Amino acid sequence: MAPHGRSHTARYLLLSLMIGGSLVTAGCISPWTSKEVDEKQPSHEWDKVRMVGDLTVPGGLNTAVVKGVTLLTGLRGTGSDPPPSPARDLLLNEMRVREVDQPQMWMKNPNTALVMAEAVIPPGARKGDTIDVRILAPAETDTVSIEHGYAPETRLSEMAFLGGRPRTGNVVAKASGPVVLDSVVEGNSGKSNMTRGYILGGAVMEEERPLGLGLIEGQASIAASANIGTAINNRFYMYRNGSKQGVATPKTDKFIALDVHPLYEGNINRYMRVIRFIPIAQGTQFRRRHIIECEAELLQEETAQAGALKLEAVGKEGIPSLKKGLSSNSELVRFCSAESLAFLSDPACIEPLTEAARTHNGFRYRALVALGSFDDLDVIDSLEGLLHAESAEARYGAFDQLKKRSAVLPSVAGDLLENAVHMHLVRSASTPLVHFRLKDRPEIVIFGNEVRLEGDVAYIGPEGLTIRSDGHRKLRIVRFQPDGSELEQYCSSELKDVIKSLATIDCGYGEIVRTVFALRNEGYLNVRVEVNAMPRPDRKYVRTEELEASDSTEESVTENFTQSEEIPQPEESADVKTYADGDDALIPTFD
Repeated sequence: MAPHGRSHTARYLLLSLMIGGSLVTAGCISPWTSKEVDEKQPSHEWDKVRMVGDLTVPGGLNTAVVKGVTLLTGLRGTGSDPPPSPARDLLLNEMRVREVDQPQMWMKNPNTALVMAEAVIPPGARKGDTIDVRILAPAETDTVSIEHGYAPETRLSEMAFLGGRPRTGNVVAKASGPVVLDSVVEGNSGKSNMTRGYILGGAVMEEERPLGLGLIEGQASIAASANIGTAINNRFYMYRNGSKQGVATPKTDKFIALDVHPLYEGNINRYMRVIRFIPIAQGTQFRRRHIIECEAELLQEETAQAGALKLEAVGKEGIPSLKKGLSSNSELVRFCSAESLAFLSDPACIEPLTEAARTHNGFRYRALVALGSFDDLDVIDSLEGLLHAESAEARYGAFDQLKKRSAVLPSVAGDLLENAVHMHLVRSASTPLVHFRLKDRPEIVIFGNEVRLEGDVAYIGPEGLTIRSDGHRKLRIVRFQPDGSELEQYCSSELKDVIKSLATIDCGYGEIVRTVFALRNEGYLNVRVEVNAMPRPDRKYVRTEELEASDSTEESVTENFTQSEEIPQPEESADVKTYADGDDALIPTFD
């Protein structure tokens, strides 16, 4: 990762050097000035160079880890005074820099705990983006639990230990916010899960992670860099302050910096693949022959994905060929064609992508991402139609894309509760569903109308929380305080009112999640409850007919469709499963 806080020139030079390190198999990058070049001979035979990827390798696609040390506050006697360690020294220095009074006294308080904070920065992250933060109490401390903990503003940077002492780089992100325990995220309240957790969306990027292309050995030259930049900018450009600008900026003979086109902001890997498929030769005859070859690849199931990406890289000229793919007998060819048409902003993609998101969990993630990239009112109608799907993934995935498009759309509008949790009520004709998000942000979505607690409620929870019936469809919620006082709320039996009341009496997001699952497990809430039922990119494509015959989603038929090396997971079961850890069983999980 390029050091932050330095000049842009230095950053790009460093990134280009990093790219060079990944070219071991191709050999070393040629020097800035080579005396061996025969000036009478052209450095490239452009009529033989077909695509950007023939001359370049991508840079900046790796993830980067940034770390920090902070002092959680707000614990309820479960913290500890950390023993001497490099982490303690680092925290004391940080507190002195921030002019905290009596830092040693703060550390001795049992309501505080020293913790390590860590965030994984994805490729293409921009200034202002939010990222989850991992929180961990070191094993050498006596901290019992970090529940109810709150992290003040914490600076995150690249960190290394040299000679047993921590060394930090420039600040990449700043983190703060309440902690959600691993016991909530993972569904198991084992001892170790009480000292680990996340701040959902807690880190805000201070800098951008640059993307770029490095020219491979033997191809680096000013002419090559300029020609590649021109080819890319003929395909991708943006408007800034009313001025048309290409996304590629040749910096040197070896490195081309790339801006991310808005259509691909949520799909950096696809963006880089499409760019590397852009043809460099601009002759009409060449492009015509190239499109014919790409169309032939598209219409063959074994090469459909590569063919679609190449036609997407061509641009508008590739649309007629992609539309031919929509008529294929192969569902994979139809899907790949529709997906590329979405990134070319052609409305012919809407119906097939919507159907793919509704019915095929192997296509669902990519179908929803593609629909989310396409700015068209008909897309909103299609996504709103998916809010009535039976699949929890399809339903919540559509909600997520609608919210990314506009949080004020009536179909996804919600409230910000007193504990900074977002709650949304979504009309849905399908089976009622309660969904908790435990990634990026604390969020509760209730699909359906009048989702409520039933029967004579008599719930006794941890930390002095009780929920009891108080008349017809009325509840009394009480939290007993350590000093003997009470926090009390009266509300209807509708789940939305119960959640609002819990937030009012100082229940954090994790506590609300556990309480709702406990109410369901005790029979007071007879609806489906899911956690992180989000479409996943790690599934492999299986033909529908084979899927129906085997009733399995783990078999891979077409390897070139797979996007991830992770083991593919099946779609969630309608019969929610829970951890079988005795009294520690808290929340359900997918298979």
